[in-house]
Order: sequence, then structure tokens, then C-alpha cells
Amino acid sequence: MIKKIIHHGLALIIAVFYIQPAEAALNVSVVIEGIEGELKENVRALLSIEYQKNHPDLTENQLWKLHKQAPDEIRVALQPFGYYGPDIKADLVRKESGWNAVYSITPGNPVIIDNVELLITGPGRDHERFKKLAGSFPVRKNAVLNHPDYEKAKRLLHDTAMNFGFLGAKMLKSTVEVHAGQAVSNIIIHFDTGPQYRFGKVTFAQNGLSQEFLDRFMPFRQGEPYLVSKILDFQSALNNSDYFESVEIAPRAGSPEEIEVPIEVNLVPRRRHKYKFGLGYGTDTGLRGTAGWEISRINDTGHRFGITLKVSEIKSGIVGEYTVPLRDPRTDSLAFTAGYSREDTQTSFSEKLFGGIRFNHVRAGWKESLSLDYEEELFTIAGDEGRSTLLIPGIGWTKVWSDNPVQTKRGLRIFLDARGAHESILSDNSFLQIRSQMKYIRRLWAGSRIIMRAEGGVSVVSEFSELPASVRFFAGGDQSVRGYAYNSLGPEDESGDVVGGRHLIAGSIEYEQNVSGDWSAALFYDAGNAIDSISDPIESGAGFGVRWQSPVGPVRVDLAFPLSGSDKDWRIHLVVGPDL
Repeated sequence: MIKKIIHHGLALIIAVFYIQPAEAALNVSVVIEGIEGELKENVRALLSIEYQKNHPDLTENQLWKLHKQAPDEIRVALQPFGYYGPDIKADLVRKESGWNAVYSITPGNPVIIDNVELLITGPGRDHERFKKLAGSFPVRKNAVLNHPDYEKAKRLLHDTAMNFGFLGAKMLKSTVEVHAGQAVSNIIIHFDTGPQYRFGKVTFAQNGLSQEFLDRFMPFRQGEPYLVSKILDFQSALNNSDYFESVEIAPRAGSPEEIEVPIEVNLVPRRRHKYKFGLGYGTDTGLRGTAGWEISRINDTGHRFGITLKVSEIKSGIVGEYTVPLRDPRTDSLAFTAGYSREDTQTSFSEKLFGGIRFNHVRAGWKESLSLDYEEELFTIAGDEGRSTLLIPGIGWTKVWSDNPVQTKRGLRIFLDARGAHESILSDNSFLQIRSQMKYIRRLWAGSRIIMRAEGGVSVVSEFSELPASVRFFAGGDQSVRGYAYNSLGPEDESGDVVGGRHLIAGSIEYEQNVSGDWSAALFYDAGNAIDSISDPIESGAGFGVRWQSPVGPVRVDLAFPLSGSDKDWRIHLVVGPDL
């Protein structure tokens, strides 16, 4: 019994000896006074006491050690911004709530750059880009010494050399001499460009397309100065051609004596046959479906063929297109089209067979299209039936500027074309028509946009009553005057039926504001009409809507009502697709 008592007593003494209460974590606050902005951010980033203050194993002894080394860390943190002689007052005080580490900093006068010795040698010293860089060098005399600007200056020299083909460029000397006592510094940068390299031979690893055809995608020729921007243009052109699943361009620099850079291009062709199917809905078309088949490569010179079938409650049709790439396949092509279309709206009915040829190319940044179309159309407008045969030459220009093709904050789209026919040349009517469209998007402030749209058209016609529905102007619908049905606006006959107009004028202004995440709200006002004379009435509509940035593009739902006419019913408009 006595042995048991002794045994339990010893166990209790040992337990009491070894089990100590857990020491509470130190509660440390770090206060930095006297400086703001990037100076304060850099000091806080380099203070060991700042990022160790919440460590669960931090002891008082360790805290004091961190506090004592803080002034040296502060001095180091201020030097990149030119402050080499700061006055630092450091206090560490224990209070009931924990520890307060306070650092009061007077940075003093910054070091001023007294002299910048920038020496660019080598064949590139007279290159326009190096001259421009030297004239706007990030470090200059009488400026405050700033080490990030100094590093930026060195990077700019290196990047300029690489971008413009001086692939052997090197920094010969780069130093910052600081005389803290006089608060001045000298910067010395000696940079040798080396020779400017040239584009070498380009070899393609692929199957299906000829070397001669692929050479036409190159924005450079062998022997021209090597430019990184042209490599990027080359990559973009091949990717955008839609011939390849993947594109890899690998410049292969040789020995320093060889200034020509061979280019290896590895291409993985996309499948020769491509099929597409789609379903959708729009208030102008109702429920719609699309099916398509495309042959991406008919021969080794890049000819392609595609056929597309579209079916909806209002518009349906089928069209085939054979495309021949021309001298510059990035911008130039010849397209032969043929097809059938049917459109049945509340104002007209049209059934058309057509065929044509179109030359597409780019002129001064504008997409230009010259066309010649032959059309036979059966139409019914306001109960009157007609048949039309027209040979229509035309020319059109389109240009789009955009900061982002999907989520546009600033952009502009302009379209202009002219077309016509003459009854002496395979046509039963004569007309000349000019059309234009413009859409402008601009960001006002965070989360907001203003969207303006304008559309116009002018026709000169010998016999308007014989003009088919597809060539007359109508207004109303999702992309015209909201609040009205598709193509429901225009001049009327004696019975009040819309017959379409010779001219068109329409415009819209819309304000959009982000409300949460991918959701925005919009207010809009539309006005316009198809008219025969300037005295004809202009209809208008207004409303509000919601916008959703979906994974497949913007979705817009609008609730609009007409402001003129006898019909005052609300109308819903639904549009899916990019702004421009």
C-alpha cells in the first residue's frame, strides 16, 4: 500500500514538472511613420519583424533581435529610391494589448543623378530605335536616383536589341556610383549592339500544302533585317489562316559569325473536313438552326469549299462558297458563291436564287470587297407580286478598331458600300444604292459604356415598284429601331401596308452600367425609319435591358416600347454575339 502511494506521488510530481502551460503567441503591431507610397511599401516588404510578427514560435528575445536589425533593413529599402541618409527612430514598447514596434523615418534629401554616361557602340549605334531610346532614356541628369528606373533602362536596351535583330548585343559596363555625403551619383552604361542579324532560310515541316503557297504567308524575305514583330505577324497569319491545328515557329541562331537566322516552322494541319451545327433564337428570326460542311484544303494551293444551311421562322437559305487564295493569302482571296434564300416577314415575302464572284483584299487597313452578283427574285409586298432579274456590281469597305473583340471597352466599326444595276445589262430595272453603318463604343468610367449606332442608305431607282424586297429599305428590329418588329417600318401604300422605302436613316444611343460580376444593365433610345423623302416621319423607341457576359459571348435582352404610332405594346429583343 505504501509502495503504491509512493509510486503515484512520484508520477504526479513528474507530470507537474513536465507539463507547462502553453506560452501565448506574441501580439505584435508594426507602425511605419514619416513616409508613404512606394517607399512605405518597400520598407514594409523588407522588414523581417513585419513578416515574422505572427509566427507562433516567436519569442521576446527573437522579437528584440528583429527590432534591432530593422533600421539597417529600412536603410536598404530606401536606397533604391535614392535615399541614402535617412534618420530613423525605432521604439519597441510592451503594452497590455501586446508589443508595439514604431519606426519613425525622416528620409532626408534624395541622391541626385549628377551625370549619365550612356555609350552605345556597335553597328546599331545609329539605328533609329536606339537613337530614340537614348533621347528618352529613363535615367537622366538632375533626376532623383531611382534604381528601378536604372534597371528598366538596361532592360529597354536589351529588349530593343532583341526586337530589332541585334541578337549578339551585350552590356559592357553598368554601374551606379553613389556619393552619399554629397548626395550625388553617377550612372555609367556601356552597351554594344553587335551586328544586326538577318532572316535566313525558312523551312516548313508539314503535309498538304505547297512550299510556294506557304511562302506567301511570310511578311519578310530572306536577307531582310530580323525583326521579332515580323515573326509574331508570321505566327498570327498562319494561325488565322484556319489551315492548321497548331503552329510552331523556331528561329535557330547559328554561330556568331553567321548573321542569318534560319527559321523552322512546324505545322500540324487541321482536319480536312469540318462540320458545324448550331441552334439559337433571336426575336428577328425566331428559332433558328445552322448546319455547315467545309473542306479546308481542296488542293496544295489552299483552295477551300464550304456549304451552309440556315433555317429559321423568318429567314432560311443555303449557300455554297468556293474560295481561292491569291498572291497574299493573309488578305486577298477570290470567292465564288451560289445559293438560295427565303425571307417571310410581316411586310414582305422574298424567294431568291443568286450567284456571284467576290474579290476580297485589304487596302490601307480597310477590308475592301469588289463583287458581281446575279439574282433572280420572286417577291410579294403589300399583296403585289413581282419578279426581278438583276446583275449587281458593288464595292464595299469595312474597318474595325477594338481593344477587345469579346468584351469591348473602346471600339469602332465602319461599313460603307455602293451597288447598282442597269436595265441594259442583264437586268430588268436600274438603280444605284449607297449604304453606310457605324457603331461606336467608349468607356465612360469604371464599369460603364456608351454605345452609339448610326445607319443610312440612299437609292436612286427608275421603277421603285419593280424593285425587289431584298433591295428596298425597311426599319425596325433588334439591330434597327427596337420596340418594333423586324422590317415593320417604312412608307405605306393607300391600304396602310408597309412597302419599303428608297432611303434609310436610323440611330441609337445606349448607356450600359455593370451591376455585378458579368451582369450589366442598360438604358437605350432608338430612332429611324425607311423613307421616301425627308418629310416622312421618324419613328422612335426606348427601353431598358440586361447584359450577360457568357462564356460564348455577350447575351443582350431588351424590353423596348414604341414612342410613336398607335401600337404601344412592349416588345422583347434578344441578341447573342459580339458588340462589333
